[in-house]
Amino acid sequence: MLYRGFSSDELAREYSPSSMVGGDNSPYLAAYAALSAKVRTDLQVQENLSYGNGPTHVLDYFPGREPDAPLHVFIHGGYWQALSQRESAMMAPALVEGGHAFATLNYTIAPNARLGEMVVECRDALMWLGSQAGTMGFDPARVSLSGHSAGGHLAAMVMATAGSDLAGAGLQVSDVTLISGVFDLEPISLVPVNDPLQLTQQEIEDLSPIHHLPPTGPQYRVTAGGRDTGEFIRQSRDYAERLRKAGHSVSFDLQQGVNHFDIILHAGTFRTPLG
Repeated sequence: MLYRGFSSDELAREYSPSSMVGGDNSPYLAAYAALSAKVRTDLQVQENLSYGNGPTHVLDYFPGREPDAPLHVFIHGGYWQALSQRESAMMAPALVEGGHAFATLNYTIAPNARLGEMVVECRDALMWLGSQAGTMGFDPARVSLSGHSAGGHLAAMVMATAGSDLAGAGLQVSDVTLISGVFDLEPISLVPVNDPLQLTQQEIEDLSPIHHLPPTGPQYRVTAGGRDTGEFIRQSRDYAERLRKAGHSVSFDLQQGVNHFDIILHAGTFRTPLG
Protein backbone atom coordinates (compact mmCIF):
# COMPACT_ATOMS: atom_id res chain seq x y z
CA MET A 1 0.00 0.00 0.00
CA LEU A 2 1.36 3.37 -1.05
CA TYR A 3 0.11 5.78 1.63
CA ARG A 4 -2.35 5.36 4.50
CA GLY A 5 -3.49 2.04 3.04
CA PHE A 6 -4.28 3.44 -0.43
CA SER A 7 -3.18 1.82 -3.63
CA SER A 8 -1.58 4.05 -6.28
CA ASP A 9 -4.84 4.41 -8.20
CA GLU A 10 -6.86 5.08 -5.06
CA LEU A 11 -4.44 7.74 -3.87
CA ALA A 12 -4.45 9.44 -7.26
CA ARG A 13 -8.26 9.57 -7.08
CA GLU A 14 -8.22 11.00 -3.56
CA TYR A 15 -5.91 13.82 -4.68
CA SER A 16 -7.86 14.51 -7.86
CA PRO A 17 -10.76 16.72 -6.71
CA SER A 18 -12.35 16.44 -10.14
CA SER A 19 -13.01 12.76 -9.36
CA MET A 20 -15.93 14.03 -7.26
CA VAL A 21 -17.48 16.01 -10.14
CA GLY A 22 -17.40 13.45 -12.93
CA GLY A 23 -13.74 13.92 -13.79
CA ASP A 24 -14.15 17.32 -15.46
CA ASN A 25 -13.59 20.57 -13.59
CA SER A 26 -13.65 22.77 -16.70
CA PRO A 27 -17.20 24.11 -16.09
CA TYR A 28 -16.06 25.45 -12.71
CA LEU A 29 -12.93 27.04 -14.16
CA ALA A 30 -15.06 28.65 -16.86
CA ALA A 31 -17.39 29.98 -14.17
CA TYR A 32 -14.43 31.43 -12.25
CA ALA A 33 -13.25 33.26 -15.37
CA ALA A 34 -16.70 34.54 -16.37
CA LEU A 35 -17.69 35.70 -12.90
CA SER A 36 -14.33 37.37 -12.33
CA ALA A 37 -14.57 39.18 -15.66
CA LYS A 38 -18.03 40.45 -14.77
CA VAL A 39 -16.81 41.67 -11.39
CA ARG A 40 -14.22 43.81 -13.16
CA THR A 41 -16.96 45.57 -15.10
CA ASP A 42 -19.20 46.02 -12.05
CA LEU A 43 -16.70 47.18 -9.43
CA GLN A 44 -13.87 49.67 -9.26
CA VAL A 45 -10.59 47.78 -9.57
CA GLN A 46 -6.87 48.49 -9.86
CA GLU A 47 -5.45 45.67 -11.98
CA ASN A 48 -2.01 44.13 -12.30
CA LEU A 49 -0.40 46.13 -9.53
CA SER A 50 3.23 45.09 -9.30
CA TYR A 51 4.50 43.87 -5.92
CA GLY A 52 7.82 42.55 -7.22
CA ASN A 53 10.23 42.47 -10.14
CA GLY A 54 8.75 39.62 -12.19
CA PRO A 55 5.88 39.72 -14.68
CA THR A 56 3.88 37.31 -12.52
CA HIS A 57 4.36 39.39 -9.35
CA VAL A 58 1.06 41.22 -9.63
CA LEU A 59 -2.23 41.55 -7.79
CA ASP A 60 -5.64 43.09 -8.36
CA TYR A 61 -7.14 45.43 -5.78
CA PHE A 62 -10.80 46.32 -5.28
CA PRO A 63 -11.11 49.35 -2.98
CA GLY A 64 -13.57 49.39 -0.14
CA ARG A 65 -16.55 51.70 -0.25
CA GLU A 66 -15.39 53.63 2.80
CA PRO A 67 -11.93 54.96 3.72
CA ASP A 68 -9.80 52.74 5.96
CA ALA A 69 -11.89 49.65 5.24
CA PRO A 70 -10.59 46.30 6.45
CA LEU A 71 -8.78 44.31 3.77
CA HIS A 72 -9.39 40.72 2.70
CA VAL A 73 -6.64 39.02 0.68
CA PHE A 74 -7.23 35.85 -1.37
CA ILE A 75 -4.62 33.36 -2.66
CA HIS A 76 -5.91 31.24 -5.54
CA GLY A 77 -5.59 27.50 -6.00
CA GLY A 78 -4.86 25.43 -9.10
CA TYR A 79 -2.54 22.80 -7.58
CA TRP A 80 0.35 25.30 -7.77
CA GLN A 81 0.31 24.97 -11.57
CA ALA A 82 -2.81 26.69 -12.91
CA LEU A 83 -5.04 29.76 -12.61
CA SER A 84 -4.14 33.31 -11.64
CA GLN A 85 -5.62 36.37 -9.99
CA ARG A 86 -7.54 37.01 -13.22
CA GLU A 87 -9.90 34.07 -12.54
CA SER A 88 -9.98 34.65 -8.80
CA ALA A 89 -12.11 37.72 -8.15
CA MET A 90 -15.61 36.22 -7.98
CA MET A 91 -15.80 36.71 -4.21
CA ALA A 92 -15.10 40.46 -4.49
CA PRO A 93 -18.76 41.65 -4.59
CA ALA A 94 -19.74 39.95 -1.33
CA LEU A 95 -16.65 41.28 0.41
CA VAL A 96 -16.94 44.83 -0.91
CA GLU A 97 -20.66 44.88 -0.09
CA GLY A 98 -19.72 43.67 3.38
CA GLY A 99 -17.49 46.71 3.89
CA HIS A 100 -14.11 45.32 2.88
CA ALA A 101 -11.43 46.16 0.40
CA PHE A 102 -10.27 43.07 -1.50
CA ALA A 103 -7.00 41.95 -3.07
CA THR A 104 -6.45 38.79 -5.10
CA LEU A 105 -2.82 37.68 -5.53
CA ASN A 106 -0.92 36.19 -8.44
CA TYR A 107 2.25 34.14 -8.06
CA THR A 108 4.56 32.20 -10.35
CA ILE A 109 3.24 28.68 -10.91
CA ALA A 110 5.05 25.40 -11.59
CA PRO A 111 7.14 24.42 -13.38
CA ASN A 112 8.47 27.99 -13.49
CA ALA A 113 8.80 28.26 -9.69
CA ARG A 114 9.42 25.94 -6.77
CA LEU A 115 6.91 25.79 -3.94
CA GLY A 116 9.21 27.69 -1.61
CA GLU A 117 9.46 30.51 -4.11
CA MET A 118 5.66 30.70 -4.30
CA VAL A 119 5.47 31.07 -0.52
CA VAL A 120 7.99 33.91 -0.65
CA GLU A 121 6.08 35.64 -3.46
CA CYS A 122 2.83 35.53 -1.49
CA ARG A 123 4.65 36.93 1.52
CA ASP A 124 6.13 39.69 -0.62
CA ALA A 125 2.70 40.56 -1.99
CA LEU A 126 1.29 40.91 1.52
CA MET A 127 4.24 43.01 2.64
CA TRP A 128 3.85 45.26 -0.39
CA LEU A 129 0.19 45.71 0.46
CA GLY A 130 1.20 46.71 3.97
CA SER A 131 3.55 49.36 2.59
CA GLN A 132 0.79 50.76 0.36
CA ALA A 133 -2.09 50.82 2.86
CA GLY A 134 -2.22 54.60 3.15
CA THR A 135 -2.20 55.13 -0.60
CA MET A 136 -4.68 52.35 -1.30
CA GLY A 137 -7.01 53.37 1.49
CA PHE A 138 -7.43 50.28 3.66
CA ASP A 139 -6.72 49.69 7.34
CA PRO A 140 -3.55 47.55 7.73
CA ALA A 141 -4.54 46.70 11.31
CA ARG A 142 -7.66 44.90 10.07
CA VAL A 143 -6.57 42.29 7.55
CA SER A 144 -8.02 38.87 6.84
CA LEU A 145 -6.44 36.24 4.59
CA SER A 146 -7.86 33.26 2.75
CA GLY A 147 -6.56 30.63 0.38
CA HIS A 148 -8.22 27.85 -1.59
CA SER A 149 -6.70 24.43 -2.26
CA ALA A 150 -3.04 25.09 -3.14
CA GLY A 151 -3.71 28.65 -2.02
CA GLY A 152 -4.71 27.29 1.37
CA HIS A 153 -1.31 25.65 1.58
CA LEU A 154 0.43 28.89 0.62
CA ALA A 155 -1.58 30.96 3.09
CA ALA A 156 -0.77 28.51 5.89
CA MET A 157 2.93 28.57 5.06
CA VAL A 158 3.03 32.37 4.86
CA MET A 159 1.52 32.55 8.33
CA ALA A 160 3.95 29.93 9.62
CA THR A 161 7.07 31.54 8.22
CA ALA A 162 6.43 35.26 7.85
CA GLY A 163 4.19 36.42 10.66
CA SER A 164 6.87 38.66 12.14
CA ASP A 165 7.73 40.02 8.68
CA LEU A 166 4.11 41.00 8.09
CA ALA A 167 3.85 42.65 11.48
CA GLY A 168 7.07 44.52 10.75
CA ALA A 169 5.47 45.81 7.55
CA GLY A 170 2.56 47.12 9.60
CA LEU A 171 0.13 44.43 8.43
CA GLN A 172 -1.92 42.75 11.15
CA VAL A 173 -3.57 39.55 9.94
CA SER A 174 -6.32 38.82 12.44
CA ASP A 175 -8.36 36.17 10.62
CA VAL A 176 -7.30 33.35 8.29
CA THR A 177 -9.67 31.12 6.30
CA LEU A 178 -8.15 27.98 4.78
CA ILE A 179 -10.45 26.41 2.19
CA SER A 180 -10.01 22.77 1.13
CA GLY A 181 -6.27 23.16 1.53
CA VAL A 182 -3.28 20.86 1.34
CA PHE A 183 -1.36 20.72 4.60
CA ASP A 184 0.76 17.58 4.18
CA LEU A 185 2.76 17.34 0.96
CA GLU A 186 3.83 13.70 1.33
CA PRO A 187 0.89 12.24 -0.62
CA ILE A 188 1.20 14.97 -3.26
CA SER A 189 4.67 13.64 -4.04
CA LEU A 190 3.15 10.23 -4.83
CA VAL A 191 0.50 11.22 -7.38
CA PRO A 192 0.62 12.60 -10.95
CA VAL A 193 0.01 16.19 -9.84
CA ASN A 194 3.62 16.12 -8.64
CA ASP A 195 4.97 15.85 -12.21
CA PRO A 196 5.44 19.63 -12.70
CA LEU A 197 6.27 20.17 -9.02
CA GLN A 198 8.97 17.51 -8.62
CA LEU A 199 8.89 17.83 -4.85
CA THR A 200 12.04 16.87 -3.02
CA GLN A 201 12.04 15.20 0.38
CA GLN A 202 13.44 18.41 1.85
CA GLU A 203 10.60 20.44 0.36
CA ILE A 204 8.06 17.97 1.73
CA GLU A 205 9.52 18.40 5.20
CA ASP A 206 10.09 22.16 5.04
CA LEU A 207 6.89 23.18 3.27
CA SER A 208 4.19 21.01 4.83
CA PRO A 209 2.08 23.22 7.13
CA ILE A 210 1.20 20.22 9.29
CA HIS A 211 4.84 20.25 10.46
CA HIS A 212 5.25 24.03 10.72
CA LEU A 213 2.52 25.71 12.73
CA PRO A 214 2.24 29.51 12.87
CA PRO A 215 2.62 31.56 16.03
CA THR A 216 -0.60 32.04 17.94
CA GLY A 217 -2.59 35.21 17.38
CA PRO A 218 -4.98 35.15 14.42
CA GLN A 219 -8.28 33.30 14.43
CA TYR A 220 -8.33 30.38 12.01
CA ARG A 221 -11.24 28.87 10.17
CA VAL A 222 -10.43 25.63 8.34
CA THR A 223 -13.24 24.58 6.02
CA ALA A 224 -13.84 22.04 3.28
CA GLY A 225 -16.70 20.90 1.10
CA GLY A 226 -18.83 17.99 2.20
CA ARG A 227 -18.44 16.68 -1.36
CA ASP A 228 -14.65 16.99 -1.32
CA THR A 229 -12.58 13.81 -1.36
CA GLY A 230 -12.00 12.01 1.90
CA GLU A 231 -8.32 12.91 1.92
CA PHE A 232 -8.92 16.63 1.42
CA ILE A 233 -11.42 16.56 4.28
CA ARG A 234 -9.02 14.59 6.48
CA GLN A 235 -6.14 16.95 5.78
CA SER A 236 -8.25 19.97 6.75
CA ARG A 237 -9.58 18.30 9.89
CA ASP A 238 -6.10 17.13 10.94
CA TYR A 239 -4.57 20.58 10.43
CA ALA A 240 -7.34 22.26 12.41
CA GLU A 241 -6.75 19.78 15.23
CA ARG A 242 -3.01 20.50 15.20
CA LEU A 243 -3.77 24.21 15.48
CA ARG A 244 -6.19 23.59 18.35
CA LYS A 245 -3.68 21.50 20.29
CA ALA A 246 -1.07 24.23 19.78
CA GLY A 247 -3.33 26.78 21.46
CA HIS A 248 -4.75 28.56 18.43
CA SER A 249 -8.24 29.95 18.17
CA VAL A 250 -9.55 27.67 15.40
CA SER A 251 -12.77 26.25 14.02
CA PHE A 252 -13.32 23.46 11.52
CA ASP A 253 -16.44 23.00 9.44
CA LEU A 254 -17.68 21.00 6.48
CA GLN A 255 -19.94 22.88 4.09
CA GLN A 256 -22.51 20.32 3.08
CA GLY A 257 -23.64 20.11 -0.53
CA VAL A 258 -20.56 21.80 -2.02
CA ASN A 259 -17.48 20.33 -3.66
CA HIS A 260 -13.85 21.32 -3.99
CA PHE A 261 -14.60 23.75 -6.80
CA ASP A 262 -17.90 25.44 -6.02
CA ILE A 263 -17.01 26.06 -2.37
CA ILE A 264 -15.41 29.36 -3.40
CA LEU A 265 -18.55 30.41 -5.27
CA HIS A 266 -20.45 30.66 -1.97
CA ALA A 267 -20.30 33.97 -0.16
CA GLY A 268 -20.53 32.24 3.22
CA THR A 269 -17.10 30.75 2.66
CA PHE A 270 -15.62 34.22 2.99
CA ARG A 271 -17.50 35.47 6.02
CA THR A 272 -15.17 37.42 8.27
CA PRO A 273 -15.73 39.17 11.60
CA LEU A 274 -13.61 42.12 10.59
CA GLY A 275 -15.63 45.27 10.01
